[in-house]
Amino acid sequence: MKIAILGAGAMGSPYASYLAAGHDVILVDSYQAQVDWINADGLIKVEKNQSETRFALKAVMSGSDIGVQDLVIAFVKSIHTYDAVKENQALIGSGTMVMTLQNGAGNNRDIAEFVAKEHIIVGTTSHNSVMMGPGKIYHSGCGPTNIGPDFPCEQSLQDVKKVADALKECGLEVNIIENIQEVLWRKLFVNCGINALSTLMQCKIGEVEANPHLWELCQKIVYESVLVAEADGTFFDRREAVETVRKVCLSDASGYASMVQDRQNKRRTEIDKINGVVVGLGQKYGIYTPYNQMLVTEIHAVEAMYPALTMDKL
Repeated sequence: MKIAILGAGAMGSPYASYLAAGHDVILVDSYQAQVDWINADGLIKVEKNQSETRFALKAVMSGSDIGVQDLVIAFVKSIHTYDAVKENQALIGSGTMVMTLQNGAGNNRDIAEFVAKEHIIVGTTSHNSVMMGPGKIYHSGCGPTNIGPDFPCEQSLQDVKKVADALKECGLEVNIIENIQEVLWRKLFVNCGINALSTLMQCKIGEVEANPHLWELCQKIVYESVLVAEADGTFFDRREAVETVRKVCLSDASGYASMVQDRQNKRRTEIDKINGVVVGLGQKYGIYTPYNQMLVTEIHAVEAMYPALTMDKL
């Protein structure tokens, strides 16, 4: 299968390392240094046990015409989804499947501006990774990839099965879930509870659960998110939702949320596509979300302190 991965960063890179074992994989990125490094020296993946593996991968600059692909996987930051898909329309033919495993919400709607809904696959990943430098990642967490159709129909379900088989061939654990909205909300609960808090404290994921003050805040953030999810039509037990977040904190305790690295590198974060989505839907449904709003405001305050030159490049 010909596969293009949009985004050669912390999540696109580990998936490329898996998929390259059985498919023709190309990483597509807008950062020239990363593209050059991967082409020259490959990708180094560091596991939790500190073992290192080098993968020979191909990379091109965003917008390059490398031909129509069988599958395009979006792994750019969610704030860049629309622009990335628009810039790489040459990769997408009438039968190309486009999958988003990104953080945040609304990526499927951005993709649908350029791709027929029956060919859009949405899902979540339990893998976690951060960049250690050009061409090098720390792969701190593993787990299932859950995928399903954005628009349930016979064609979409066929596409989902094709993609699931392609991922499984390369050693990835994959679950096909027709009611994928429940899974997407659970992933959003995790991101809402962990990402911004750990970014503000500049701490590891596990420290959110280990610190009683942070954990109290995390629970309140998740409780608000559950109320908004229910208003939007997907129902959860709030204690089970919190337990889902707690398990991620424990299983990926030594890792860092991608937003932490955004702050370290003075880049814009995905806060508006994570806690900001809860705030926006809360306003739509008349639900007060002060804890999520607090995080959105504080993260934007951090971003506002970046040097103007850095912000201009984002």
